[in-house]
Amino acid sequence: MYFLHNDFVYNAPLLPWANQRTRLRQIEEKELVVASMAGDDTTWLEEFFDTWKRNVYVVNNASAPLTVPRNKGREAMPFLTYIIDRYNTLPDVSIFIHSLRYQWHNEDPMYDGVPVLKRLRLQHVQERGFVALRCSWTMGCPSELHPLRPTTKTDDRSQNEAAYAAAFQHLLPGETVPESVGAHCSSQFAVSRERILERPKQQYEKIRTWILETTLDDQISGRVIEYMWHIIFGMPAVDCQDAGECFCQTFGLCNLTCNERECEKRYKLPQYASIPQGWPEVGPGANGWPSRGWAD
Repeated sequence: MYFLHNDFVYNAPLLPWANQRTRLRQIEEKELVVASMAGDDTTWLEEFFDTWKRNVYVVNNASAPLTVPRNKGREAMPFLTYIIDRYNTLPDVSIFIHSLRYQWHNEDPMYDGVPVLKRLRLQHVQERGFVALRCSWTMGCPSELHPLRPTTKTDDRSQNEAAYAAAFQHLLPGETVPESVGAHCSSQFAVSRERILERPKQQYEKIRTWILETTLDDQISGRVIEYMWHIIFGMPAVDCQDAGECFCQTFGLCNLTCNERECEKRYKLPQYASIPQGWPEVGPGANGWPSRGWAD
C-alpha cells in the first residue's frame, strides 16, 4: 500500500489499524508559516527551530523559493497563499508568524519570539482550534472595531472599521456582520488543520482575490483581515480570553499574578513600534524600553 504525504511516497505493508495510524502520523506535527521581506534576518528560526518545517515566504522577491502572486495586503497574502497551496497537505498545526525575532507585539518581557514559540502548547491549539500568540489585552481587546457604527475619523483604525462591514459581507456571505470585533493583535496565531479545513479552499482563494483587487491601501486591507482571521477560523467575533487562563493554557505559564486583561511581568507596551537596532544588547532601559531582567 502506498501513502502519499507532501513530497514523498513510501511503501507500507498492510498492518493492523493501530500500526497503520502510527505510520500515518509521519504527517508533520507543526509547521511555521513566515511572512518576510527580502533582507529580513530569519536565521533565528534555523538556530532555534531547526527541526521544525519552516515555510518562509518572501513577498517582494518573485524568485524566492516561496513567494506570493503580489506583494499586497501585508502578511495576509503569504498566509493565504500557504493555506491555498497546502490545503491538501496541512500539518496538524500551522503557526503563522512575522519574520523578525524581536517585535514590539511579541508576548514576552523583552519582545522575543523564541520563548513564545517554544512555550506554545500544540495540544491546546488542536483542542481550541485557533490560538492567538498573545494573551495580554493591550491592542485589539476587548473591542477593537464596531463595524455597524463606524466613526468618521481618518486614522488607520477608523478606516479599518469603516471598511470592515462591506468586506465581511463580501468575504463571508451569509454570516452576520458582528456589532463588535475584538481580537489580539497582531496577526500571529496558530491553527489546527481541522479548523482550516472547515472552510473550502475556494473561500481562501476568494479572500486572496479580494486583497489583490481591492483599492484599499495595504494597511487597511491587511488590518481588515487581521481582525477577521479568528472569525474565519471559527471563533466568536470577540475572542478575548481571560489573560491568566490564556497564559496557562497557551504557554503553560500557570502561576502568574493576573487580572482579566494582563499578567504581571509579562508585557509592557513600548513607546515605539521599531525595536532598537542591536536589541536586546542595545537599547533596553532607555527611551521607554524596558530594562533587561525587569520581569525576573
